[in-house]
Amino acid sequence: MQIAGIGRFIFWDGGSLWIGLAAAAGDRHAHHAIQLSLGLSGAVQFRPDASSPWTRYAAAVIPSDLPHVFQAPGNQVAQIFVEPESTTGGKLLQRFGTDAIAALDEDEARRLAAPLAAQYNDGADDETLAATATQTLARLAGDAGPLQRTTDARIVAAIEEIWCRLDEPLTLAEIARVAGLSEGRLRHLFVEQTGVPFRAYVLWARLNRALGLGYTGTSWTEAAHAANFADSAHLTRTCRRMFGLAPTALRLDHTLQSSRMLA
Repeated sequence: MQIAGIGRFIFWDGGSLWIGLAAAAGDRHAHHAIQLSLGLSGAVQFRPDASSPWTRYAAAVIPSDLPHVFQAPGNQVAQIFVEPESTTGGKLLQRFGTDAIAALDEDEARRLAAPLAAQYNDGADDETLAATATQTLARLAGDAGPLQRTTDARIVAAIEEIWCRLDEPLTLAEIARVAGLSEGRLRHLFVEQTGVPFRAYVLWARLNRALGLGYTGTSWTEAAHAANFADSAHLTRTCRRMFGLAPTALRLDHTLQSSRMLA
């Protein structure tokens, strides 16, 4: 299998960071998280599909659910992901929009990338890198001003219930009862508030749970079952669709890696 990158994957509630050396390009994909892609030692490149030319960026923001292909062969990169339902995510969408990849100017990209590059190359621990990644997102989102976008409290309750029950089957009817809504109203309101259908969001949440386990030492079969995937093959297919690569295409840097799910 072709290796897409070697580095560290760190997860926390509502976000994650992959940082390391990029290798091969992935496949076309789309994911629910907003992505901040920072070139630490050179440009990152994106295109909307395999037939389009590459566009180079010092750093870029990729909105939720936007299909794209990524590469940065031979360069160090940091990929920071944040849920669009979070306050930071909402501000990023407010600043950069929802329809296209947004470029950061080189000065801003350099200011954001420098602390992460220095910490990674110095072998900083996961907590330090996660804190810097979340601070980076906050700095980027801070220019958006007060958040105008709100999330309905009933959808917040539904999302919390989903994340509490990722290891078991979930139905729309069960979550609708928790949210105090009819199934039809939850289905409509969920798309309105999150931008994705209920089932698609559940699958996204399951994938993040499985990856968080798999990259912190759990076998991929056990990680798949813990997130209610049928098996590791089902997990791999889902990961390819949402991240453009198989979970095993990313190799951990064992000289530095101490990743675990952060509270």
